[in-house]
Amino acid sequence: MTARAVTSVQIDAADAELIVRLIDAHAEAMRPTGRQLGQSVVRLRAELARAHARVNARGANVNANVSGTDREQSTPDRDLYAFVTTAQAAAILGITPGGIRYRARTGQIASRKAGGRWLFSAADAERIAAERARRLRR
Repeated sequence: MTARAVTSVQIDAADAELIVRLIDAHAEAMRPTGRQLGQSVVRLRAELARAHARVNARGANVNANVSGTDREQSTPDRDLYAFVTTAQAAAILGITPGGIRYRARTGQIASRKAGGRWLFSAADAERIAAERARRLRR
């Protein structure tokens, strides 16, 4: 067995929000001393805040049974390589994890195995959810 370097870490929205709050609290505690956060911490905080906002917006679209896929296509910073877990994809589509696996086997949703877990394309899940919502509105 060979060891491989970790190239990415996935955290959920609640953890991202917690880390942002901790960074903010640390910055506030440093303020009386005149010290400031390093640039890498400032960049990390900004990236986590943006990611948390995207996930919250995505969740609001799912809860309203309306996907923001059409709107997101016009933004240049859309993350085409975002992947979600089986449970997250199932929640986006409102189906069971077995339904997600079936869609992956039949090529309806892009998937890949990473670290022993199956990950699914968030963009495909949102596209399918939008198609389902349009069919339900008819």
